Amino acid sequence: MAQLDAISRRQRGVVTRRQALQNGLTATDLHHLTRAGHWQRLMPGIYATFAGRPPPAAMRWAAVLYAGPGAMLSHRSAAEESGLAEPASTAIHVLIPERRRVRPHPGVVIHRSRHAPARKHARRQPPQTRVEETVLDLASTSADAKEALNWITVACTRQLTTADRLSAALSDRPRLIHRRAIAILLAGIGASGDSALPRWAPSRSSTRPSRAGP
Repeated sequence: MAQLDAISRRQRGVVTRRQALQNGLTATDLHHLTRAGHWQRLMPGIYATFAGRPPPAAMRWAAVLYAGPGAMLSHRSAAEESGLAEPASTAIHVLIPERRRVRPHPGVVIHRSRHAPARKHARRQPPQTRVEETVLDLASTSADAKEALNWITVACTRQLTTADRLSAALSDRPRLIHRRAIAILLAGIGASGDSALPRWAPSRSSTRPSRAGP
């Protein structure tokens, strides 16, 4: 059970059925824990090892575990993990490799890409896209160019990434929506620093990006 406790702590109180069964519990134990209200089933095969309403951070872990091998948070969900966006009660976005399939589940939006492995952050947990990829995902699903550019300025003013890194990631996305406007802004930031940011760009202390779509 000590090993399962360690897994639970690492995953913000969330474990899979397989992890539980491989680390000391039986199917009967799981039934009794959930029936008694000590644990709760969040998604098929995914459990919270605590009672009460699960916080967003736990639900993000649950979604990644539900989506299975190669899954990672993306879009708004990855932005919340990295500090790019404020927490919001929205669907959880998960990216998986193109050839994988995941059964739909309410509140979980599945994205598929053949580039998924290359877009994964090397160290962050739960697994999530790199900040540059997260920014470009949000920019590509923004309602208009102004909202797309807002994500760029937020990421740069919060020092979560740099114009050079964003430009490098952009070079791998030739069909990205709003690509030309983004490239122009990044070129300006790279050449002139913060002075190149548009006048409507929010300050470090007040930045609150608007919600992006899936």
